[in-house]
Amino acid sequence: MDDTADEVARLPMGPRVNDHPTETSRHPDRRRLASALRDLASANAAVDETLQAAVDLCLELIPGCDVADVMFLQRRRVTTPVSSDPRAVPLGLAQQEAGEGPCISAALEQHMVVTHDLREDGRWPGFAARALDQGVVAVLSYQLFLNRSEGDRFGALNLYGTWPNAFDDEAVALGEVFAAQCAAALAAAIAQEGARAALRSRDVIGQAKGILMERHRITANQAFEILKTASQQTNIKVHDLAQHLTTTGELPDR
Repeated sequence: MDDTADEVARLPMGPRVNDHPTETSRHPDRRRLASALRDLASANAAVDETLQAAVDLCLELIPGCDVADVMFLQRRRVTTPVSSDPRAVPLGLAQQEAGEGPCISAALEQHMVVTHDLREDGRWPGFAARALDQGVVAVLSYQLFLNRSEGDRFGALNLYGTWPNAFDDEAVALGEVFAAQCAAALAAAIAQEGARAALRSRDVIGQAKGILMERHRITANQAFEILKTASQQTNIKVHDLAQHLTTTGELPDR
């Protein structure tokens, strides 16, 4: 090989067609998210199970997320139908009682609200103190579009972090995809069951799960399993069981 050929052989090869990485392949979290959302879409699950799976996946796939929930707001009354952690219920109630908070702001006013450090963010002082008591420092909230004709009801997907600056740009982008998935699940429920009945059922079951989570210090999935088991044992629908629990504080006898 002459000198010229030898120099050419040492030159770096140009990129081949298959060497160009796609946007998804450069981000393994997005690949996992895409796969998880495909599984959710193909499972044909009930909306409660789909929303619960979505908030559970938030903890697994969104960096910085320690607590996740879906919150509904109607006439300033907050309910949390699905959550990943018992802390979600008092965090929602704290915003209801204070009349302010990042999740309420997202549901009512903005597409997305982010606070990196509640100790320094002065927008919601009444909520911030209660959130810090729960160990929550950072919050990321996304507005969920609901049928506004049904009593002015609004919603939000909320992610909570336990240290400052928990959510980077990648986490914000992933959270937006989850919010779209939750909105799609709610839209399907509204279309299939009717907005009023579907959302009322979500609220009641979510409240019942929150009671069981607080009482027994269990996860949302475990609380829902208790409701399903009680439903099978008593031959009472899950919604009716949840209504009984939220009204009386107890599950009906077998």
